[in-house]
Amino acid sequence: MSIGVEVSESELAVPIDYVPGARGHAVLAIGPNTGGGDALAVWRLGPTGLAGGAWVVPFDEIELDPERLRRIMWNLQDRCLIGWDRETPLAVLARVAGVVPAELISKFEGTILTIPELLGEISEHRASYSAAVEQHRTHVKSKIAPLAWPTQMPDQEQLVTWAVKDRFASASPVAATALALTAAVARTAQLWQDTEQARFRRTYLRSLGEPQPLPPQWLAQLRKAVHNNSSASV
Repeated sequence: MSIGVEVSESELAVPIDYVPGARGHAVLAIGPNTGGGDALAVWRLGPTGLAGGAWVVPFDEIELDPERLRRIMWNLQDRCLIGWDRETPLAVLARVAGVVPAELISKFEGTILTIPELLGEISEHRASYSAAVEQHRTHVKSKIAPLAWPTQMPDQEQLVTWAVKDRFASASPVAATALALTAAVARTAQLWQDTEQARFRRTYLRSLGEPQPLPPQWLAQLRKAVHNNSSASV
């Protein structure tokens, strides 16, 4: 029997963290299960990191019923894989390549996002917004306060330290790994939302556009994963 929370193996449920044109992310992790044997953890996340499905499947069960893993993985096909780095998701894909169709492996390999690059994009926008404030200051006589961010940007090490606090809630080490990354995705999305809220409070920064649910490049990658799959099915 697989260990984990199985919300759904279909895409019939209405996503809660809805972002037009984007389905979300997928987290893959390999590690010890509660019994000590290796297992694959699969977490399905919405665009802002809300989990919409979770499976922990021991590798000995995959050998007995490979079709089950294929069904789970096909549910992720229009999502971007996400990790702390690119190498770890690629290593997981290599481990399951004998079971998962090559077509699906190839799609996942082209959609990998990493937490550091997402943090970097948010930092770049914060810097540009702060620069816009300074530019505005040169054109007005009134005193303009610098932008005050409600949350400071962490580096990867700080985010990892924060995220692993959720490990105690997991049933196995491999689930803990997936939970920590899931928490990091949600936290990173929240950092962006905090950024947009701070910007939009300044009326002279509203000309930069309406608040967006995710940074432009991040959102574009999520939408690209959906578009590529839609095009392939035509």
